Amino acid sequence: MFVTLLVVLIAFPFVAGPSWVRLLSEFAISALFSVAYNLTLGQTGLFSFGHGGLFGLAGYILAVPVIQGVTSLPYALAGGLVLTTVAAYFMGWLCLRLTGIYFSILTLAFSQLIWTAAWKFRNLTGGDDGLTGLRVPSFLASPVYQYFFVLIIVAVSLTLLRRIMNSPFGYTLKAIRENPRRAASTGIHVKRYQLFAFTVSGFFTGLAGILFVLFTRGVFVEFASVSKSFEPVFAVVVGGIYSFTGPILGAGFMLAINHFIGRVTEYWPSIAGIILILVMIYLPTGVMGGLESLIRRQASGGDSRDQDRLR
Repeated sequence: MFVTLLVVLIAFPFVAGPSWVRLLSEFAISALFSVAYNLTLGQTGLFSFGHGGLFGLAGYILAVPVIQGVTSLPYALAGGLVLTTVAAYFMGWLCLRLTGIYFSILTLAFSQLIWTAAWKFRNLTGGDDGLTGLRVPSFLASPVYQYFFVLIIVAVSLTLLRRIMNSPFGYTLKAIRENPRRAASTGIHVKRYQLFAFTVSGFFTGLAGILFVLFTRGVFVEFASVSKSFEPVFAVVVGGIYSFTGPILGAGFMLAINHFIGRVTEYWPSIAGIILILVMIYLPTGVMGGLESLIRRQASGGDSRDQDRLR
């Protein structure tokens, strides 16, 4: 299965048109963004609305100094990752003083601060016009090379995230998600684990933001908006909050609605909202969760039929 998928991904840019290659590159970045966010929500149980701000912050830290001619792209890229990780740590350190809906509202406030700064400091960020004309290395000028560059970084990042989620640290986060008080009673430092998970999630969110800026060769205030924070929420809830592949599937849903339905009607966000409501009512664990439940029921049904025949 893995080998087949690898062959398809490698062969795809050579058989598909440039627009499809760019669309798959965008999907890979969205998938990384969604899985990184799910480390906070699905793995740790922290409902954050601040990841859109971190996504946009990383993009601005990369694009502003390069376009302004202050530094080169490699230094700006490293600075974007480091500073976004520091910002995620600070955001988590302050917001984790609260719990539940209050935590979510405070992360939203931080995201809005970043969005407001990008909107108001027009001389630096371009305001609502954004910044365009980011020069990228020659090997990223071609959609095919850009596709492979994004694919390699996203594949490595998803592998690391999967290892983190399946490590003892990841299982500790699950215990905190299920019952923070019981986890604390066993000697687990709940806030410390939550803060580290939030920071790691912020790092990979910043990486996704940097890849997206390199992909679009510009940065805009929409990258740090509330709607950008909503995208991984949609992907995680629709795809499957307790599944590693669920957010990837949800990112595909979100991208398909945006690109294909968005061409037909400007009310595509309403359609996304209706889908989200239906999934939350009829598939509370998401599409992948529903599929896994169906497979388990069929397997248990088959086992019971085998036992009946033995009797």
